[in-house]
Amino acid sequence: MRAMVLPDALHEQLIAEAREAYPMECCGLIEGTITPEGWRAAALHGSKNLAADPAQNFLIDPQVHFALLRRLRGTDRAIIGCYHSHPGGPGAPSERDRAEAMDDRFVWLIAGESQLNAWTFDAAARDFVPLRLCRSA
Repeated sequence: MRAMVLPDALHEQLIAEAREAYPMECCGLIEGTITPEGWRAAALHGSKNLAADPAQNFLIDPQVHFALLRRLRGTDRAIIGCYHSHPGGPGAPSERDRAEAMDDRFVWLIAGESQLNAWTFDAAARDFVPLRLCRSA
């Protein structure tokens, strides 16, 4: 099973964002690198949730997305995924997540009520594949 490496500080940042946003979904982008073993997060970039119903869905601000793309241009880092929370729900992709996912091998970190899980999207199968979530110092 491939892995997503998430430093402890980023794990704590995501959990804090989810708690602060509750009962709405928090959301943002994951900056990092792709390795032969999987993905390694270097930073999380929180976004205001622009969804019409932020308690049930998330929509990352396109300005946050484009600003990050510009900042990463010419570096060895990229936007490797996104994150969001499921307030009061599981840390697993919802049917809405499946319907809206498009990018193959894009990482999704989902903070559920009691756990944080990592997934990647398989565009050919139109489904999510679980990743081993590894924390690091």
